[in-house]
Amino acid sequence: MSELRLQDKRAVVTGGASGIGLATASVFSRHGAHVVIVDIDENAGQAAAEAIRAAGGKAEFLPADITDVDQVSAVVSSAATALGRIDVWMNNAGKSLTEDLLDIEPDQWQSDLNLNLTSHYLCTRAVLPMMIRAGGGSVINTSSVNGLWAIGEFGYSAAKAALISFTKNVAVTYGCHGIRANVICPGTIDTERGGAYWDAKAGSKEKLLKWYPLGRLGRPEDVASMALYLASDESSFVTGATMVIDGGLTAGSQLFGTL
Repeated sequence: MSELRLQDKRAVVTGGASGIGLATASVFSRHGAHVVIVDIDENAGQAAAEAIRAAGGKAEFLPADITDVDQVSAVVSSAATALGRIDVWMNNAGKSLTEDLLDIEPDQWQSDLNLNLTSHYLCTRAVLPMMIRAGGGSVINTSSVNGLWAIGEFGYSAAKAALISFTKNVAVTYGCHGIRANVICPGTIDTERGGAYWDAKAGSKEKLLKWYPLGRLGRPEDVASMALYLASDESSFVTGATMVIDGGLTAGSQLFGTL
C-alpha cells in the first residue's frame, strides 16, 4: 500500500452510504483513517461500514437525519465517542429536491435549503467546539458547480451557492483555532443514483457529455481524491478554498463557439 496519508486520523462523512460519500469514506479508510459514516439509509449505511471493515479498514455507521437538530447533536456526540476525537468532518449529504422556480412551493423550497445548506450549518456548529478544544480540524463541504453558475434547480443551486460563502466564513473566523474549512464543487458525477437519472432521460446523457471538455462525467473517486487531500496534512495551508472538480465544465465549452 502507498503512504497512508490519513494515518490515525478520525473522520466523519455524512451521506456516506453511497456515491461520493461512500467513495470518500472508503478512500479515507484505505489511507489509515478511522471513519464514521452518517446516513439516513440504515441498510446502505450498515453495508458500507461492513464493506470497509471487510477490506481491513476501521468504520462505524450512525443513522441520522441531519436536517434535525436533535439528531445532529446526538450523532456528533456518538461519533466523538466512537472515534475518541474528530479530526475531519465532511458535510456531503444532499440532493436536488426542486427544479423550476414557478413550480416550487414554499415548503419544497425550504426542504431544499434544509438538506443542502442548513444541515451543513447544524453539523459544523455541533463539531466545531470539539475541534477548537483539540486545537484544529478540517471541515470539508460538498457544494456543486450549480453554486457557481446558472444551471437551473433553483432551490438546490441557491443552497449550494450559499454553502460556498458559509465555508469561507468558517475558514476566516475559526482559522485562529487551527481549523480549516474548504468546499468542493463537483460537476456531474456518475453515481449510481445520478447515472440512473440521466440514463432514464433518452439522449440526455449524450448531450450532457458534450458540455464537458474532457468528454466524460466525473466519477465518485474523482471527488474523493480531492477530499483526501483536504483531509490530509498536505493541505495544511489550504483554507477557505473552492475546489472545482468538473472536467473543465465551468472553464467554458467549445459548443459556445458554434452558437
